[in-house]
Amino acid sequence: MRRTGLVQVVLLLAASTFAQPLGASQTPWQKLHRPLHLPRLAAGAACPVSQVDRRIDWQRVGIFGGSGIGRGPVYPGLGGSGGHLDVTPDDQYGGPWAGGKVFWYVRPSYPGRVLIRGRRLDGPQSLGFNGGVVPKPELRIHNYSVSWEGQPTGSRGIPSSVRVRSSGCYGVQIDGTTFSRIVVFTVTAP
Repeated sequence: MRRTGLVQVVLLLAASTFAQPLGASQTPWQKLHRPLHLPRLAAGAACPVSQVDRRIDWQRVGIFGGSGIGRGPVYPGLGGSGGHLDVTPDDQYGGPWAGGKVFWYVRPSYPGRVLIRGRRLDGPQSLGFNGGVVPKPELRIHNYSVSWEGQPTGSRGIPSSVRVRSSGCYGVQIDGTTFSRIVVFTVTAP
C-alpha cells in the first residue's frame, strides 16, 4: 500500500511538471491560426487573380519576382508574371508535388510574424510550402529576413517553394497580428 501511494505521488508530480496551467497564453504562432476564409469557386469559374499593388515602387524594392500581388503588407513575388506561377516537377524528392519559387516580401510598416496557408479554390487539392517528399501545410515568416541588393530599410522577406499537385486557381491566406489577407493566383503544373 505504501509503495502504491509513493508511485501515485511520483506520477502526479511528473504529470504536473508537463501540464500547462489553465488559462496559459498561446504561442505567437497559435494566435495567428485563424480559421481559413478562402473562397470556393465552381469548376470553370474565372479565377479572381490578385493584382499587383501599384502603390509600391517594385523596381526600387528589387525582389525576386519583380512585383508583389495583393493588398499587403505581405506580398508574394511570383516571378514577374503578375498573378501566375509556373511550377516544375519535384526533381529533388521525386514525389507527386510540383513546385515554384516565390519570394515573400514584408513591408517595413509591419514588424510582426506572418503565417501563410492555402489551397486550390476551384478544386479539392491542397497547397504546401518547402518540405520534403510531402510539403509543409504552412509557411512562417519570423521577425528576421534574408537580405538582397537594394533592400529598403526595415523591409524583410524570405524565399520559399510553393508546391501543388495540379494546375488551377489557388489562394493563400496571409495572417499577421493586425491583418488577414487573401491573395489569389493561377498555377500551371506539368
